Amino acid sequence: MTKDRMRLVATAACFLGLALLAAFPVWAAEEAHGGGEQPGIINLNMTLLIQVVNFLILVTVLYKFLFTPLTQFLATRADGIKRSLEEAKMAKEAAAQAQKEYEAQILATRREAAAMRESAVREVEEERQRLLKVSREEAARLVAEAKAQIEQEVKRAKAELRQEVVGLSLGVAERVIARSLTTDDHRRLAEQVVAEIGSGR
Repeated sequence: MTKDRMRLVATAACFLGLALLAAFPVWAAEEAHGGGEQPGIINLNMTLLIQVVNFLILVTVLYKFLFTPLTQFLATRADGIKRSLEEAKMAKEAAAQAQKEYEAQILATRREAAAMRESAVREVEEERQRLLKVSREEAARLVAEAKAQIEQEVKRAKAELRQEVVGLSLGVAERVIARSLTTDDHRRLAEQVVAEIGSGR
């Protein structure tokens, strides 16, 4: 029951009590004149009036000590439930907002991790290319140095071989000449040299 309804019931009970109090002198006069009880379902007499007064007192006491605290308790309970529902709604909205922020943070972290991974892969590839270039350049330098060294060694070996061949050829020629030349050959060679010197003049 609401407060307005309780007030309406109490007001109706008060009006009923006042109406009975107004009718009390009439009933009292009838009792004094010896008007006995009339046969019927309800007899308007002093007992009924006392019961009505007792009922009104009971309604007043119940309204004051039971209905008013009960309605206040129910109103407080309804306010508490309403407040709890509002708090639950705000908590739900806050949780939804926190979840959105968390999901956005996870997405941002995933993007950052992907960017870092791509950057790391790119840096590794650049470092690999740099190391390949350095190693190719070093290999080319070593090959060039080795070729130059080999060419020098070949030239030196050829020069040494030439000298050895010349030395061997001279030695062989001297031996061949020493063996094959006779005194006539010596004389003929000497004459030829003299003739060449004479013609050169």
